[in-house]
Amino acid sequence: MRRWVSFCSNIIKKSFNGALASKQALRRGFFNTPFFLFTMFLTIKYYGLQIHVFGNYNPLQCLAVALPSLLLFLIPVELGFRRKKSEAYLVLNALLSAAMVSVIVYYRQFGIVVTYRAFSQAHQVLDVSDSILDLLQPLYLLFFLDIIIWLILTLWKSAPKLSGLQIRRTSLSSLWALCFMTLVLFAYSYDGVLNELKQAERMGLVSYQVHTLVSGVRAETATAAAQPVTPDIVRSVKNLQEPELLQWFGAAKGRNLIVVQLESFQNFLVGMEIGGKPVTPVMNELLKDSFYFSNVYQQISQGNTSDAEFMMNTSFYPPAHGAASQTYGIKRLPSLPRILKGQGYTSITLHTNEAKFWNRSEMYPALGFDRYYDKRFFGEEDIIAFGASDEVLYRKTSELLSQLKERDKPFYAHVIAMSSHHPFLPPPEKEMMQLPEEWEGTDVGNYLKLTNYADRALGQFFEQLKAAGLWEQSMLVVYGDHFGLSSHSLKANERELLEAELGKEYDARTVHNIPLVIMIPGVTDGGQRFDNVGGQVDFMPTVANLLGLSLKNHVIFGQDLLNYRKNVLGSRYYLPTGSFINNDIMYISGESFGEGTVLPLHNSDPQFKGDPELYKDDFIQVIKLLQLNDAYLESLPERRLSF
Repeated sequence: MRRWVSFCSNIIKKSFNGALASKQALRRGFFNTPFFLFTMFLTIKYYGLQIHVFGNYNPLQCLAVALPSLLLFLIPVELGFRRKKSEAYLVLNALLSAAMVSVIVYYRQFGIVVTYRAFSQAHQVLDVSDSILDLLQPLYLLFFLDIIIWLILTLWKSAPKLSGLQIRRTSLSSLWALCFMTLVLFAYSYDGVLNELKQAERMGLVSYQVHTLVSGVRAETATAAAQPVTPDIVRSVKNLQEPELLQWFGAAKGRNLIVVQLESFQNFLVGMEIGGKPVTPVMNELLKDSFYFSNVYQQISQGNTSDAEFMMNTSFYPPAHGAASQTYGIKRLPSLPRILKGQGYTSITLHTNEAKFWNRSEMYPALGFDRYYDKRFFGEEDIIAFGASDEVLYRKTSELLSQLKERDKPFYAHVIAMSSHHPFLPPPEKEMMQLPEEWEGTDVGNYLKLTNYADRALGQFFEQLKAAGLWEQSMLVVYGDHFGLSSHSLKANERELLEAELGKEYDARTVHNIPLVIMIPGVTDGGQRFDNVGGQVDFMPTVANLLGLSLKNHVIFGQDLLNYRKNVLGSRYYLPTGSFINNDIMYISGESFGEGTVLPLHNSDPQFKGDPELYKDDFIQVIKLLQLNDAYLESLPERRLSF
């Protein structure tokens, strides 16, 4: 440590001797150099980001993390440009300002700090441009105000005359090296912090990117060296004891399986009424003759909708970073379609967007689907969001399923609806539910209108299935893929409006809660509600039990919700590392385990304070399960990249 302090002291002396610390440097106009001015501008902007994302108003902490990060970019400009230096600084300022706004926008929508891994989805930006534009606010123009003023002054030939920086190049190089080592030290010092948001706050955004990169390499190395994962090992970690008699095993044996994944469909919508009108009348009616799982939670990662598809068909967790479709698209994945193929089923999946979006064109064959239908099949009729409307999706799907029925073989159809996708722009030509005046024109109101439309379109699909004679022959599964309304992007007045209607705080418990409904004519008549905790990794085992398929010899990380009531669920990406959900609480990890937040799932007492130490075994279990999940998926063989 003494050597480190001595080394840093020497660098500081070399960097500032005869330069910033000297009166001579000040007399030469240091404060009138582009180096100083743009450093000041960007530091102020970083402070704004720190307030907006982390809620941290401490200016000293901002200086500690912002200066080393910014100088890492600014010093190369100072060293590399002799002419047009101000212009170079201006371009860098614009790029870094845009990056800061991107971080804020991403946080508003997802509640997390974006990392370099998101660049792998950069080619999809145009596909979600409406969503991005909806998240932008006029306030963000402040991040570009200095640039706008500078350009105006330049056009008027009134821009300030800036002087050159009187610091030796060797001193600047030494300062750059010191900044780099400081950022590495930050990344190392806060490596043990569990909560990624806290990591980014403590480390600074640049160090956080370095930490994410190094952590990913370490995780891959550990995964490669892991022992083989077997079904018994997973069951042992989950502490599962198979009951002597499985309830409802084979209740839908031999039936067609029709699974509908609803876009951005949260559980609070079910049974909700606004102004005396139900938001989801079709779903409400369906529950009367269905198994309804009301306490189910999303577990998606960065792949969002595609991750939900992945989990439904595999009972695997998605990767900690990136989309499952991009990470595991090269694999030959054990899956529900492959198991059903052994039972004589034909498996298809249908999505009105292009299959290349989220790399589905590789994920679907990786999952073993016999065929996928995308935009080439559904066309561009009645466009909502990314493709043909839910009405077109269901009409053409029911026609296709009628053809499959004629083959006298059972089928599995995974139908991906998406008309209720963010940014929730209800088409004016569609008949939407009328809302009370205070809801009209709000993001929440528009969300309710589109999910009401999605519900009505689903009702049309049900009627089409009945007309085709498919209703009685099938098991129908309907679930939401992920949250629609982020708690971070809601305006204060809209949050108050929604919370008043819900009668509770709109926090992670409600945001992550999605519905799961299973309907089997003649079996689920009369309906039954299940309040035990479940997640998306549990969908496949539950469906398999009803179809009479044993998964005893398969590695899965979920469990059958009809036969196992005790559950501990891991969650990635949208909750910090180490977070979990069990039958009693949602635990959101803090800087360390003991500092996490305990949110009761059933206790309505606002003063409830649970002791995290009571749930440490669940925390350890979830960490082990996620490690086993990653090791198993990494060990799977690659497949031929053809379809």
